Amino acid sequence: MIMRKLFLIATLCTICATAFSQIGPNLYYIEFTDKNNTPYSLDNPQEYLSERALDRRNAQGIAIDSLDLPVNPTYIAGLENLGLEIHNVTKWLNGAVVRTDDYNLVLQTRNLPYVKETARFETDTVETSKKVNKTMTATGNSPSTNILTPKYTDSEYGYSYNQIALHNGHLLHSEGYKGEGMLIAVTDGGFTNADQMRSLEYLRNSGRIIATRDFAYGGSTVYANHEHGSMVLSIMAAYLPGEYIGCAPEAEYLLITSESNDYEEIVEEFNWVSAIEYADSMGADLANVSLGYVDFDSQRYNHSAEDMNGHTNPSSIAATIAASRGMMIVVAAGNSGMDENGHIWIGAPSDAYDIVTVGAIDVNQNYAPFSSHGFVEENRIKPDIVSVGWDAYADYINDSIAPGSGTSFATPLTTGLIACFWQKFHEKSSAEIRETLFSAARPTVPTWEEDPTPQLGTPNILTGRGYVDFNLASEILTGTKTLANDCNISIYPNPTSNEITICLDNIQNAELNIFSIDGRLLDYRKNVSEELKYDLSRYSKGEYVISISADNKVVASQTIIKQ
Repeated sequence: MIMRKLFLIATLCTICATAFSQIGPNLYYIEFTDKNNTPYSLDNPQEYLSERALDRRNAQGIAIDSLDLPVNPTYIAGLENLGLEIHNVTKWLNGAVVRTDDYNLVLQTRNLPYVKETARFETDTVETSKKVNKTMTATGNSPSTNILTPKYTDSEYGYSYNQIALHNGHLLHSEGYKGEGMLIAVTDGGFTNADQMRSLEYLRNSGRIIATRDFAYGGSTVYANHEHGSMVLSIMAAYLPGEYIGCAPEAEYLLITSESNDYEEIVEEFNWVSAIEYADSMGADLANVSLGYVDFDSQRYNHSAEDMNGHTNPSSIAATIAASRGMMIVVAAGNSGMDENGHIWIGAPSDAYDIVTVGAIDVNQNYAPFSSHGFVEENRIKPDIVSVGWDAYADYINDSIAPGSGTSFATPLTTGLIACFWQKFHEKSSAEIRETLFSAARPTVPTWEEDPTPQLGTPNILTGRGYVDFNLASEILTGTKTLANDCNISIYPNPTSNEITICLDNIQNAELNIFSIDGRLLDYRKNVSEELKYDLSRYSKGEYVISISADNKVVASQTIIKQ
């Protein structure tokens, strides 16, 4: 993980000098050379990380490192002394976004010994259009014309029953796991009327909005600018018994604005980087990211399909770093699956490593054709999983519950249910939870000719591994998942240096899947019976997940350590 982080930062440093020019008026990115002589210390992280953030790290065995150190305040003061206004600061990328009317002041920063690169954030000469939904995997447009009447009614859930029950999330709730004690950061374009919406009254009155912060316009006011975040929040936090219940109604929330409603420019990615750093420092367990970046008003900064490699775009780099801090980062794949210009691929930061990228289906498991997709490097297919984002019910800011479509809706449904699941298995790390969810994803209704009978655990380019069955995930972690014939499975030795032996008792024609720790499918074997010796010598040292499926169901999942 350390080598990966160093590579990501080195890559960013290379492109900052040439490509990361952005939005005006008068915005600039200043990158610093180092964090030398900083007053902050790795031995005293309480100065820059909350107790909750430190507890999360300690629980998962994650050490504090130099990326956690704030930007040297002397460097910031030096920019201010020149007359530059600080817009945002990013410690993970070690730089600052500044604003000034005087470009000569920016030129002067090049004489400072601690400034590495200066890039101007500028617009094209054409008039910048104001976009409502922009690239922000926008959903919750006006109520869909393809309205699905719920197949089932439930006295408590109302309209949210189908989309929660598809994942067996209602079973988690019935056990008492509704997100209590979990902190979810919601990064979005605004939360208009979230301070007044009827469905969020319980959230507000119980004091579970822990903090609000605006990285687009500054300050802590977030209840304006856009209604998108309010609808996203309602899918998780709403509580209207008999009408609509969110998927994590007892969780705590950070409401963070990082998107501008005035333009679509790459500076918003840097806003998001600062936002996710803030969420980490506050101790968020999960981050819901129902936004994405592909195309911009200044087209020369558009992200190509080749850029979606996890280590090129600033938001993707930051998402990977956030995941390495023990946060669960859940990102919308995007809504470009039917893009007339051919931009069907996912948007940043959904190409990041060690995160959960979510595509969209309907409650009948049909693939939503607008849902973005695409390969991301060899053996890394996106999206990872899918959830209901085609005619998914949410509460609109006028207190009307109606269906809307987009991966922005599929993402909070996934985030909230993961929060409930992680509450149940809170001793597990973020990586362990993510592995389990990938193993417990059920294939969707086939909509592609190439693979009419998809196997559990085998991802495809449209819907990834499928939709997560949280009841199955619980059975996997509790060790209660077995076949009716009382199968016995043993995998040894563990740890191992090269070979493992997999013994299957009373199982015929099973399927073996080998996953990396970040959920990538590395290898699979079909028609496995009795005993199999598997050679791990071609894999590097680290952790791998062995998943055994039979009758299209996961019957065993175990983490193996390769020494």
